[in-house]
Amino acid sequence: MSEAFRLGGWGMYPTLIAGLVLVFTAWKFALKPERARLGLVKWLYVLVGLTGTLGFVTGTIKTFLAAGQLPPGEAVATAMIGVGESANNLGMALVPMVLATIGIAVGHRRPATGGSLVDPLT
Repeated sequence: MSEAFRLGGWGMYPTLIAGLVLVFTAWKFALKPERARLGLVKWLYVLVGLTGTLGFVTGTIKTFLAAGQLPPGEAVATAMIGVGESANNLGMALVPMVLATIGIAVGHRRPATGGSLVDPLT
């Protein structure tokens, strides 16, 4: 895990923080499914996706700028490595999103305690 953080760079930290808040909030919904909690969970879901994407894009930009200053033979290999390193940000975003989705699914299977729930896919 520390290797992924090293490779992913600074974008891993906001993604981790937002991801932990997302998982905590989604599992609070799982334990006590109330419609009012779903709005926050949805926006945190978006935030985690955006922070992971931001880390990937900024890392890829930095990679292409650096690779552009190298000879053509080295540039391709450097770009491939750099994009791979930047993809760690996307992986970091997907982990809490999967865990949160499990919590949301559990919450929708439980009986609602405060008001009725609607299908989140509509």
